[in-house]
Amino acid sequence: MSKYVRQEKSQRKHPVASSATSLIKPPVVPVAPKERPGWKGPGFVKKTPKQIAVKAGHSKSESLNLAIQQQYLPFPLQQLLLNVLRTSFPVCQDYETLKPMLQEIRLAISEGDSGKAFSRPDWMEAYAVRWSSVRALCCATVFVEILRDFRTEIWIKNLLNYGQNYEHSPKATCLGGGVTEMLTFAAVLRHIRHHLIDQHSQGEGQLVPGSLSPIQVKYPPKLDLNLVDRADWTPAVSCLENGLLTSPVLSKYASRSAILKNTPFVTPDDLRVSFQKINALGLSQQELAAIVGQTPTLITLFFTLEDLCTTSTAKTAALLLKLTLEAPKDSLLLVIDSAEPVLNAVNGVDESGEETKRYGISNFLDMVLMEKRDSKGQAGKTAWEELIRDGKRLYKLAEGLKFPISLDHVKFQVHLFKKR
Repeated sequence: MSKYVRQEKSQRKHPVASSATSLIKPPVVPVAPKERPGWKGPGFVKKTPKQIAVKAGHSKSESLNLAIQQQYLPFPLQQLLLNVLRTSFPVCQDYETLKPMLQEIRLAISEGDSGKAFSRPDWMEAYAVRWSSVRALCCATVFVEILRDFRTEIWIKNLLNYGQNYEHSPKATCLGGGVTEMLTFAAVLRHIRHHLIDQHSQGEGQLVPGSLSPIQVKYPPKLDLNLVDRADWTPAVSCLENGLLTSPVLSKYASRSAILKNTPFVTPDDLRVSFQKINALGLSQQELAAIVGQTPTLITLFFTLEDLCTTSTAKTAALLLKLTLEAPKDSLLLVIDSAEPVLNAVNGVDESGEETKRYGISNFLDMVLMEKRDSKGQAGKTAWEELIRDGKRLYKLAEGLKFPISLDHVKFQVHLFKKR
């Protein structure tokens, strides 16, 4: 076969345009062909790594060093407590009505105007369902931990009824007390009732984890709860007390066993509540002595001490000093408050408008309660013995809890003192 020869008629009709005269530019040859195309250039902006959000005043190390609070309340008890709160305050079912009230309350508290925040009964109910709910769960599990670790203390022995015949029921005085304290001690009493080992069969009684089968107590614990606050919590306390003492509503198709097991959260004999509308900062020494009593007692400040210090650091220190003089021997002082961002002194303004120094709660308690002075003012041992000091804890809500509104975790600190 002969070689093919291109003829004239098979020539291109149009000549091939050179790259110099063509309107279509050839593809750009990358300078470094081995690199990914388009990875560099004026159109590429490399994304910065996402930073962990840290609130103002908190360092990363501080937010990561919080100790997780162990859960000591069984899950069914926590859910039952929220159910009582939901039925006691139906406002939590209507979030559209609740939302503007929560915004107003949050604004008033951020401005340090607690009088405005607690000036209306509906606002108090809104505060109870939003903040008192999770704080009560937090305080209750902390208190159960204290009962387990310090059950040899006289007041705790009295509460747990360790085979001794006490003439009077133990008493707890809650300064700044309201719905949070009622829910806390109601949960603790119900937990003790179902989880205290009978000392006659086990020797010395002790608390058992909530995962074990409940054991009925031969002598149910009793508590006289005295709430003291300058805001009038009477309507909210009455509604909650009614909810705690009323059996849950069952379906008409409920089984006989469910009906037999349907009991109130607590009985009237378990928890006896009284409320006094008094400004704790204005109490005289005689008035405080009458409130505290003459037998070993429990005094609590649940998420209150920081607010008192914001109002007046001097008056708060005076209150604690009066308490030091009037609290009977072997009394317990329990302080639970929000975790403090810093421990250094900062400047603030008191209720009279004068600039004053404000301290972190730990430092404040050290200066007021742990100063080593004897009865004559000379150097000596402290009037209080510090049993617990923990400024960084985190309470996480148990997964699966059902409530009409969302609840947050709680960053808190806990301090426990015993009067010498």
